[in-house]
Amino acid sequence: MEGELFSYKKIRKMNEEGLQNPEKFWRDRLNLITWFKEPVKILEGNPPYEKWFVGGISNLAYNAVDRHLPNEANKVIFYWMDERGNSKSVTYQDLYYEVNRAAYVLKEMGVKHGDTVSMLMASSPEAVAFGLAVHRLGAIAVIHYVGLTDEIIATRFIDTGSKYAVVFANTINAGSEINIKNYFDNVANKFNLPVEKVLVVSRGFSNFSLKQNRDLVYEDIAPKGKVYVPPEPVEANEVGTIYYTSGTTGKPKGITQTQIGYPLSLNWTFRGLYDLRPNDVWWTVSALGWPVWPMANLYTAPVSSITSVLFEGFIGARPDLWSRIIERFNVSLIWSSTTSLYTLKSIGDESVKAGDTSSLRIVLNTGETLNVGFFKWFREMLPDVYIADAYWFTEHLSPAAATPYGIGEIPFKPGSAGIEFPLSKVVIVDDDGNPLPPGKKGYIVLKPYSPALGKMWNDPNLERYSKVYTSRFPGYVFFGDYGYMDSDGYLFVLGRADDVLRPGGERVGTMEVESLIGSHQAVAEVAATSMPSFEGKGEKLLLFVVPRKGYTPDQNLTNQLKEYAKNSGFIIDYIIYVNKLPKTKSGKIMRRLLRATVRNEPLGDLSTLDDPVAFEDLRKRYEEFKKAMTES
Repeated sequence: MEGELFSYKKIRKMNEEGLQNPEKFWRDRLNLITWFKEPVKILEGNPPYEKWFVGGISNLAYNAVDRHLPNEANKVIFYWMDERGNSKSVTYQDLYYEVNRAAYVLKEMGVKHGDTVSMLMASSPEAVAFGLAVHRLGAIAVIHYVGLTDEIIATRFIDTGSKYAVVFANTINAGSEINIKNYFDNVANKFNLPVEKVLVVSRGFSNFSLKQNRDLVYEDIAPKGKVYVPPEPVEANEVGTIYYTSGTTGKPKGITQTQIGYPLSLNWTFRGLYDLRPNDVWWTVSALGWPVWPMANLYTAPVSSITSVLFEGFIGARPDLWSRIIERFNVSLIWSSTTSLYTLKSIGDESVKAGDTSSLRIVLNTGETLNVGFFKWFREMLPDVYIADAYWFTEHLSPAAATPYGIGEIPFKPGSAGIEFPLSKVVIVDDDGNPLPPGKKGYIVLKPYSPALGKMWNDPNLERYSKVYTSRFPGYVFFGDYGYMDSDGYLFVLGRADDVLRPGGERVGTMEVESLIGSHQAVAEVAATSMPSFEGKGEKLLLFVVPRKGYTPDQNLTNQLKEYAKNSGFIIDYIIYVNKLPKTKSGKIMRRLLRATVRNEPLGDLSTLDDPVAFEDLRKRYEEFKKAMTES
């Protein structure tokens, strides 16, 4: 415990000193990247109107590839595998060759400094090459998720003004082939997109059509030999990428991150979270199109020279797939969404026991705080693997709180997101914005000093940003979460502020209840919501429960779960068993849909809902339950 106490003090001291002098903190980390011209000023202005590394000139693709060639040309920087078992290795020399070929073609198509380039691809070396090629030209990468509704994909193409698109022909997911080119064509045929040129990466497929004067096949026009495209010098604050929020709380928003300041911040962040080592193999379990994929595979791993695994497909396609990938590539670090981790538990012990996982050192969770039940299960299954957590937002892609094992080892508190991560100041405030003491529940607000604090696209004066994020609690940024800090400085995120439950008039966070019920051996996943009682008397607490394999969802189990909750001080009024919970395509539970369902309110934007069929099944089960309750 002495070592853990020392590390805790070290982390807190680093954060306190950094917040007092953020310019020194980030000046000391300038050497995480190579500059063509060093910044003339580290920090100008105050968040959210600040600029970082002002006047600094560099290029992301140069930092991710070129600078490593003299000493590491033959190092494998990516392993790729799909769910069918096909695989290949990519060295820095290979990547350099492909990035330049991709950049050459994009440049010939007309892509130039400052243009937006939309990508509809899958987790693969080609996606890495084109992502870096876009940055090599000083352009802006917009990586879309395959599977959004036609209308929403169209809205995002129009919002970003993308004249250029790079599209895969096909990919595979959960055993099914997905024709991405046809998906794009369906959108383009329905809406007036700004796209003028489409580059199709066929990867050996030919089951697509081409539109004359718009579409080009990359393999047909790519240079046959080696080419060189000089990396375009860009200023640190220029927009580098646009992400869209997940849609858990409403219509997704376009969030921008910078060309150089943001990657520099990420490379510091992952050193702090992981203690990155030269021989590490890092697997980010994520589909292309959500921020975690480019954060790891474009902006950090190749820049820091960390070999990574690109997996194309669905991690639940086979029960043993997760552990077999670790075994195959000697994976030491994993970054995973909470949902992907819960999938392992729902599959059963084979998911983590089938393959040799002795190489695995750290599993980093992101998305939502892990419930206590999963933590206990995972600790029992893999006792020698560290579980880490990081709490961040699409709008703030540096953790507000985390378990920063790269700085020092501290105890992991199940249900907590960890302690303040340098440089973030986390404050819990009441309805009037007054800071609350440890243990008191309130709104989680930040005073961030990170180059990864995003802005909003098409919002040059930050008018929309201020209205959405800073007007509620002036002096802070507020992203909508509710929770508390304990006396040790650990942050407990209890849910979205809009999802706070009030059965009996007391505020209860959704994650408080879910973490407890999720620890029951019969429960794979759970979501909580409050609702008007069927008798018309006050609010009641309802759970949607996904049972684990082998457990029968009957009245006996309902009684067990209610008693289990009662022993911890929660009164569960109703339980409905479902096959799946409504989630965004990035794996976050869409609790607003549960709330709308039980209150008979408009559902709102469904564009990021991952499985509409499963959600309709949930609604049907709720209506059947409601009918049975009102007729009894």
